[in-house]
Amino acid sequence: MTGAPEREVILAADDNEQNLQLLEEYLWQWGYDVIVARDGREAVGLFSQRNPDLCVLDVMMPNMDGYEACARIKATLAGRRVPVVMLTALTGTEDKIRALENGADDFLNKPINREELRTRIQSLLKIRNLRKELDSSENILVTLTSALENKDPQSGGHIHRTASYASQLCDRLAMSGEDRETVIKGALLHDLGMIGVPEELLDKTELTPEEAKKVAEHSRMGASILSPMKTFAPFIPMVLWHHERWDGGGYPDGLKGEEIPIEAQIVGIANRFDEIRHSGTATNQSDALAALLEEAGSGAFDPQLAKAFDEAIREEPSSAPTRPVSIKRATGVPRILCVDDSRMNRELLSATLGEVGLAVLHAENGREAIEILDKEPIDLVLLDLVMPLQGGEDTLQILRRNPLHQFLPVIVLTAHKNTELRQRAIVAGADDFLSYPLNRLELITRIRSLLRIKDFHSDLEQSQDVICALALTLEAKDAYTRGHSQRVGDLGWMFSRHLGIDERFAELIRIAGLLHDIGKIAVPESLLNKRGPLTREEFIRVIDHPVIGEEICRPLHTILPVLKLIRHHHERYDGRGYPDGLKGDEIPYEVRMISIVDAYDALTSHRAYRPAPLTHTAALETLKREADAGKWDPILVTKFCEMLGNAPPDWSVIGKPVPTLHLN
Repeated sequence: MTGAPEREVILAADDNEQNLQLLEEYLWQWGYDVIVARDGREAVGLFSQRNPDLCVLDVMMPNMDGYEACARIKATLAGRRVPVVMLTALTGTEDKIRALENGADDFLNKPINREELRTRIQSLLKIRNLRKELDSSENILVTLTSALENKDPQSGGHIHRTASYASQLCDRLAMSGEDRETVIKGALLHDLGMIGVPEELLDKTELTPEEAKKVAEHSRMGASILSPMKTFAPFIPMVLWHHERWDGGGYPDGLKGEEIPIEAQIVGIANRFDEIRHSGTATNQSDALAALLEEAGSGAFDPQLAKAFDEAIREEPSSAPTRPVSIKRATGVPRILCVDDSRMNRELLSATLGEVGLAVLHAENGREAIEILDKEPIDLVLLDLVMPLQGGEDTLQILRRNPLHQFLPVIVLTAHKNTELRQRAIVAGADDFLSYPLNRLELITRIRSLLRIKDFHSDLEQSQDVICALALTLEAKDAYTRGHSQRVGDLGWMFSRHLGIDERFAELIRIAGLLHDIGKIAVPESLLNKRGPLTREEFIRVIDHPVIGEEICRPLHTILPVLKLIRHHHERYDGRGYPDGLKGDEIPYEVRMISIVDAYDALTSHRAYRPAPLTHTAALETLKREADAGKWDPILVTKFCEMLGNAPPDWSVIGKPVPTLHLN
């Protein structure tokens, strides 16, 4: 039995006791735990002690006002990702601009509209939670790369050392906290593409030109892995171009000089320094730095940047005043659909949004809007409620019934003050609502907030696919296991449905099949494919893979239900399995099920330790004998054999599309 989910914690600060009590009452009713502060200084102190999920700060408070409190919270590492809503009785645009400049994510005018406050809090907490989940995806990718490199004692720890060196150079260059964080994450991911390189090439000290070319492809592979996810875009220049050189002699694109983005130059220098430091050619740090500067002098790196790196690592005073360096960020143009029967409103919105670089399309009613959405990629909809032919409420209901538009952000714009009408819009699926006459700053703030949610939702779906695809890519490097996890996932889904498991959970079992062997990334392929018996030490290393797989996937909350399938798929009904020696009904039902599927595919596939695969009939007979001997759940083996019958699975029929990576 699982416990109740933890309540999210909100820090509320206001010097007016009546306002604070009302705010606390609202938040408790909505299911949040509340911490209260009566001035900005107390709020900052409580933030560092209690680590809340969101802050609601009044602007005008004694000792320290809300602006300064917000700025201090946002200046901390923990506070950078915590949303802050400012409450103000001030109505001037300059006051709201000041709130945003100090790091606020949103603002509301007093007196507070209860439902509007709730909508804002829900929206910002959704952003925070999605961002945390995407951070987990980043961590999984880093863990996979670390596990791969840790097979080789010489390269173990390389990505973390590279990130540390890059961080020191960022500090020397006076980069902002956001840019520094981007570089560190890019450095941690810079060798992600090594996942697609055959392991035997990674172990060789001398490569043929053809082999060197295959290894060099890792930069493109890494960029391709990250490319489906929009919020991962800032890391791609470092992953793709960390082997480019100042004189144009690098790869993969032969960029030269300032064509190479500054963040890629930083990671490139840090990466090369660590290679020199741990290659055996440099006996100490000073020698490695001298070798790096010599390479810079020969055209490999920007000499000034290499000199700054040398000073940063030696912790010497800078030889020249440091001017802050910043990353140039490429941004796409979001497409906004404005749906309003008033031409004046449409023209006003078009002019306002065009000023901040947003592309605007128009529809005069809901019916026309649906036609556009069926043909055009739209990032957000601004929707009037009262229109001819088809109004906003009906349009919302149609949109939310379509899975393609389930997470499409919709802001309702209305001149009506009718509370019931606004409430119905929220029930129908509106993400936010604003009243005419519109405040320009408020409109743009709401749009940007919801666009972030949309991007995070999209990336979260993509990140799960990317991780599954990585598992299959790792497996595809081995001729003996190629396709195994996909077959286990497809046949596991089929067996689930045969046993009456609902489709949603059957899909999780399919994902478990795709990921169940991901922990083998940490096991040398020489052990996985050893023809003779394993030594005790080798066997212990191989049987660690279910635990390693569980730990790799643990951070991704969307697939938490599959962790037990990853960890326990080698448990045995008689208690003689691993890693925990579970027995009988101690093994979860779905684990007993997927273990039988896994065993069937192993029996009918080529393996290094067996002369030839078994036939379908022989494999089923083997499963029955092993079940009689206590290895498998006998009832589930019987049902599995009944499902398959006399013929092997028709993979062309039961196979489902799987995530793929475009590695070229």
